[in-house]
Amino acid sequence: MQIPIPEKLKEVLLDLNNPHYAYDLLGVFKSALVPDFFILSGKDECINVYDAVKFANDIGAIPAYAYLGDVGESPTGDKKAEKFEDDYLDELVPELKKIGFKAITYMPPRNTRAQLSRLQELCRANGLMEISGVDINSSRQSFNCPILLEPEFNHLSDAAWALIAHEKLAAENPKLGLFHPENPLSFQSLEERIEIYSNIGKRIDHRKPEEAIKLTGELK
Repeated sequence: MQIPIPEKLKEVLLDLNNPHYAYDLLGVFKSALVPDFFILSGKDECINVYDAVKFANDIGAIPAYAYLGDVGESPTGDKKAEKFEDDYLDELVPELKKIGFKAITYMPPRNTRAQLSRLQELCRANGLMEISGVDINSSRQSFNCPILLEPEFNHLSDAAWALIAHEKLAAENPKLGLFHPENPLSFQSLEERIEIYSNIGKRIDHRKPEEAIKLTGELK
């Protein structure tokens, strides 16, 4: 099929005992063939970003921009080297804030430390929440994410717990949504709000999540 195969992938595809063979082969096909049939959507198919973000904010959701970042060598072997938004990231992030996005979600294992540090600085400068979301594309990927245990990324764990608290509390009282303008903690910084909501999220009884509203004493 005239598909070029990186040397590392060639080695695993020639390994007769490779338990991930089907996923490795699929990765090669995805990387080489998707551009031949993928059609970029246009304005007729995609809702305007301003309308989408406004709708999310109106219902108390947290609209988040998914950062990709330029890809050199794909960690999962299913993506070719490709440029995304790094060249204009400094202009993009403030614009996301203006549009109404409340967060940026990214995948720590996908990007380099330099990319992540730059993105974190921009998030802090523009008051955007950081959310970690890692998709699993191959059986070679571990469900463990060791990078989240490192000091500069432990706030992503707190953000996950804060999201749980946000969801449960906002379902009972929309004003308790993390970003609601009438939230009792609206005068506090985003970092302070996330810390408080994270503590609530960790204390929610997973057997009775509907009782999370009882843990809101510190919100007053």
